[in-house]
Amino acid sequence: MGGCAIQTIGLPGRWPLLLASVVVVLAATTGVAWLLESRPQSVPKPAAQIDSTRAEKAQPPALTAEEERFATGLWTLHREATRSAVAMSFAGIVYQTENRDVRSLAQKIEPLAKFFHDAETQVRTMSAPPSLSKTHGQYVDAMALYANAATEILKFTDDGDSKHLDDAHRMDVEASEDMLRVGEVLWPGQYRPH
Repeated sequence: MGGCAIQTIGLPGRWPLLLASVVVVLAATTGVAWLLESRPQSVPKPAAQIDSTRAEKAQPPALTAEEERFATGLWTLHREATRSAVAMSFAGIVYQTENRDVRSLAQKIEPLAKFFHDAETQVRTMSAPPSLSKTHGQYVDAMALYANAATEILKFTDDGDSKHLDDAHRMDVEASEDMLRVGEVLWPGQYRPH
């Protein structure tokens, strides 16, 4: 028997693997560089144009005297509404994360519910200039949503149905968004709690 040996193919040595890796990395780098170079380049804006664009966005139109009177009249209520909205959210968070005391939750929410019901009535009776009628309506809606959210929480404290808390949370978020929209018009640059 003449001895035909069967050749086996083994794993390549260390140097061929290293060389193949270097070739793959170089090919990938070249491909990425080519893609970046073939993309259309944006033309940078001059610094003066950027500054004027920022200034236009940062400077809302000044309020008229009538609009200013409305904004000033609403501000006192708005400060208390913001504080009460945060207190209502915090009461819900404390209930959910710490104590699960329904009676304590009800005691915290009852005065807030009264405040928001009264605030809704007060804002409805305010006279807004025609240019701020939409803003006025958004604020009335926000107070109504907060009042309804407080009512839903109190329903939960009576019957234990957690759906009331879900509804209250949804209303709370929507009301805070309405208040922020109003704030952007009447008091731009105010602190945003959320």
